[in-house]
Amino acid sequence: MGKVLQVRVWASTYSEDEVQREWPRLYELAFPREQQRYVAKTGVVEMIETLVDACRFADWSDELKAYAKEPLDALFSLRQELEEALSEWNPQKANQLTDKIEDALSDLEKDLPNE
Repeated sequence: MGKVLQVRVWASTYSEDEVQREWPRLYELAFPREQQRYVAKTGVVEMIETLVDACRFADWSDELKAYAKEPLDALFSLRQELEEALSEWNPQKANQLTDKIEDALSDLEKDLPNE
């Protein structure tokens, strides 16, 4: 790696609109319509981080908080593993983790109790 020109490895969301189409209920919990004008990025990683915080601090029902806490904690751990894999330049592991993250989000979306 050069002194001036450096290589970085990261994961990013190609289409933020796709996040909303794929997980509409989770997206709305993370980025409520009335607050979206204040949100800079609405990608997968940002949604996970926002949902974890919202589960602790937002005005969600007790049922929703109780249901979502464990899956969101697991998603946050997967996100951290993804960051580690990327920092270690391990694209195979990172790719596997992106699949796990997307599957976990889909499972949570599917089983989410109604608010």
